[in-house]
Formats: sequence, C-alpha cells, structure tokens
Amino acid sequence: RGVLAQIATLRGPGGHSSKADFLPKPLAQLARLAVALDDCAKRRLGEGPAGMTGACLNIADLRGGVAFNVIAATGELEWSLRPYPGFDRAGWDREIAALAAAIDPAVTIATTLDHVPFHCEALAELARPFVRSIGPLDFWTEAALWATAGVDAIVIGPGDIAQAHAADEFVELADLEWFGGVLAAWLYSG
Repeated sequence: RGVLAQIATLRGPGGHSSKADFLPKPLAQLARLAVALDDCAKRRLGEGPAGMTGACLNIADLRGGVAFNVIAATGELEWSLRPYPGFDRAGWDREIAALAAAIDPAVTIATTLDHVPFHCEALAELARPFVRSIGPLDFWTEAALWATAGVDAIVIGPGDIAQAHAADEFVELADLEWFGGVLAAWLYSG
C-alpha cells in the first residue's frame, strides 16, 4: 500500500461559548467532515486487489480549541489513508473536496505526505511465492520511495503489524532472533 496524509483547516471568528448558537464553529464542521470521510472509506471496503481491499482511512486528530468556554477560531482535522495499488488518487481528491465544500466551502485541504503504493514487477515475480505464504503487506514501507527512485527493494524485518503503533508495542524475542539469523546469512553469504 501507499500512504497519504491530509489535513483540513477551517477558520472562524472564535468567541465566547455563550454566543455558540450564533457563531460559526470550525470544530463542529470538521467533526462532520470526519464522519463523512469515515463513511466514504466504508463505501470503499470492497475496492482494491484481493488481499488489499479497502482504503484503510484513519481519522488521526481533530484539534483547535483552547478552553471549554471558548469557540475555537481555527480547527484542524488530520487523517491518513493507505491506498491500494491502482487507487484513483485524483478521484479521491475530487470526492473529499466535494464532501468538504458541502459541509463548509471555507474548508481548505492540504496533503502533508503522499507516497504511492510500491510496484516493481521483476521483484514482485521473485517475491511472489514468499508473499503468498505470508499474505499481502497492508501498510506502506520505504520500498515505495526506493521504487520511485528506480531502485528495486524489499523491506524485511522482525515483528508483527498487529503489535505496531500501540501503547504496548513490542517485538517478540523469537522474531528478533530470526531476523538476526537473516542478517547474518546475508552478511556472510558472499
């Protein structure tokens, strides 16, 4: 998969919460956009190649307020997407622009990270038997950067994505020992 990070920003006049019924509320509007993006991703659950279906959209952050009694003058909504090979990026951009405009035409969207899914047919052919045995890689790796630069690459290492990016993230000792063996075999192979 690739990785795409985007941020929506909305500005308003801000103010005291006693006037909340009458003033624009950037955070409320961006919360609506977060729900619309999540619904959009749910509609894509069946899209993509076998083993890599879905958009893997993650609403990462909604920020902007300074206190409970102050209407935020600026709000930001940040999300990421893990596009599958063949993902229609231009179509995605049009769709989220339309969603945002329908909620509030003043919403601006910027892309903060954009890496396409990795693809190298020659390397894929060599790796295919191994990949079939473990299943598709459902997250972005630096191999896509190397491929963009014209260098074929495979990323390999210890651990399991199921334990990644969590408060109790860990790598099994057996995985580290296995990877140590892989590195030793590679270093001493020739």
